[in-house]
Amino acid sequence: MFLKLELLFKFRGQSRSIAPRLFTYLGAVLLLILLLESLAEMALARAILYIPGQIQEEMLELAYQAEVLIEEGDLDEVSDWERGQKYYLFILDERNHVLSDRDIHPHFVFKLAYQRDLHERMESQVRKPIIVLPLKTGHFLAIQLPSEVHPARYFSLYSAIMKVCIAIIILMLFSILLARYLQLPLNQLKEASHRLAAGDFNVRVSEQVGESVSEFSDLAKDFDHMAKRIESLSNKQERLIRDVSHELRTPLARHNLALHLLRKRVPAESQSLLDKLERESDEMNNLVGEILEFSRLGSACCTTNLVPIDLNAFCKQRSLEHKTLLGKEQNLCCALASEPVWVKADQRLLARVVNNLIVNASKYAGQFATIDISILKPNTVADNSQDNFITLLISDNGQGVAEQYLQDMFTPFTRIEDARDKQSGGYGLGLAIVKESMLAMQGKVSAKNGLLGGLIVTLSLVQIQADEAG
Repeated sequence: MFLKLELLFKFRGQSRSIAPRLFTYLGAVLLLILLLESLAEMALARAILYIPGQIQEEMLELAYQAEVLIEEGDLDEVSDWERGQKYYLFILDERNHVLSDRDIHPHFVFKLAYQRDLHERMESQVRKPIIVLPLKTGHFLAIQLPSEVHPARYFSLYSAIMKVCIAIIILMLFSILLARYLQLPLNQLKEASHRLAAGDFNVRVSEQVGESVSEFSDLAKDFDHMAKRIESLSNKQERLIRDVSHELRTPLARHNLALHLLRKRVPAESQSLLDKLERESDEMNNLVGEILEFSRLGSACCTTNLVPIDLNAFCKQRSLEHKTLLGKEQNLCCALASEPVWVKADQRLLARVVNNLIVNASKYAGQFATIDISILKPNTVADNSQDNFITLLISDNGQGVAEQYLQDMFTPFTRIEDARDKQSGGYGLGLAIVKESMLAMQGKVSAKNGLLGGLIVTLSLVQIQADEAG
C-alpha cells in the first residue's frame, strides 16, 4: 500500500512535467486526425461513389432503345445493336439468357450474380460491375461499367489528398496552440532577461510563469536566483567602487596637502624634487580617476541620462574649447552639418568621449597635427546598414596605428609600441572609456587608418527626429 501511494505521488509530480503532457496532446491529436479522416472518407464515398449523371442518362437511353427493339419484334438486329454500342452489354430474359446469338463471356455470367442497380453506391475499388436495368417488356439490359468511367477511379487520389490536408490543418492548429502555450513563459523569460541586461535587477518571473509546467517553473526559479545573485554582486561592486574611491583619494589629498606645506620649508635648490612629487601625485590621482570611471562605466550600476542633443552645436562648442588647449602648430577643423543633427546621448559621457579622442589625437599625431571633426548622415555613409545612426568622425594626420593593433586599441591598459607608450603620458584607459561610454549610450565605436595616413575614429550615435527632440 505504501508503494502504491509513493507511485501515485510520484506520478502526480511528473504530471506537471511537459513530457507527459506532450505525449497526451500528441495522442489526442493523432486520434482526432484518424477520426476526422475516417469521417471525411465516409463523406467522400457518399459524395462521389455513384455513377455519374451523364453515364446514367446514356444507360437509360440504351434501355429505351432495347425496349423499342423488343417491342418491334426485330430480334435479328439485337446482335448488331449490341455490337454497335461502346459498352459491353446484353439483353437478357427472366432466366438471364441472352436474346441475341452473341457469345457471352463466362466472367460476365459470373458477375451477373453480383449485379448492381443504376443508382446504387459503388465500391471504393475500381472494377467492372454489371449494371442491370429492368425493361418494360419484362427483360433486362445488363451493361458492364468500364473502368475508365467508374466513379472510384479518382477516389484513392481524392482520399489521400483529403487525409493529407486534414493532417496538415490539424497539425497546424495544434502547432499554433502549442507554440502559444510554450511561447508565453518563454516571452516572459525573454522580457525579464532584457530587463536584467538593461540593469533592472529587481525583475522576477517565477510568479508570472507559475507552477503549471515544472520545467518552466524550475527555469523561472533559477532565473530569479540568478537575478538575485547578480543584484548582490552589483551592490558589492558599487560599494567597492565607492570605498576604493574614498580610500585612494583621501591619502592622495593628504599627500598633496603635505607637499604644499613642505614646499615652504624646503630650500629653493630642492623645489624640483617637490615638483616631481606633485607631478607623480597628480598622475596617480588622474589614474585613480580613470580607473574609477572605467569601472563605473563597465558596471551595472552605471546610469545614463540619454537626452536629445544637437550634435552639430555640441561639436562646435567642443572644438572652440579645445582650440585654446592645442599646440601652436596644431589645428582643429570642423566639417559640420548646416542644420541641427539630433542624437540620443548622455551629455557628460559624450563630452568625455569627444574630449578623450581630441586629446588623444593631439598627443599622438605630432607637433603639426591637424584634427578633423565631421558629421555624416546615414545616406552618405557607404557601409552604414542601419539608418537610425549618425556617424561622427574624428581623424588626424598622424602616423596612424599598425593594422594588427587596431582591434586592441579599445582594450583596457593597452599601449601600442612607439605610438602609445607610458612616456607619452597615457594609461591605456582613454579609448577603453570611449568604448564603454558609447556602449552605455547604445552606440558603437571603431577605428581605422586613413588612406593618406592618420587614424580615423568612427562614432555611431542613435539618431532621433527633430519632432522627438522638441
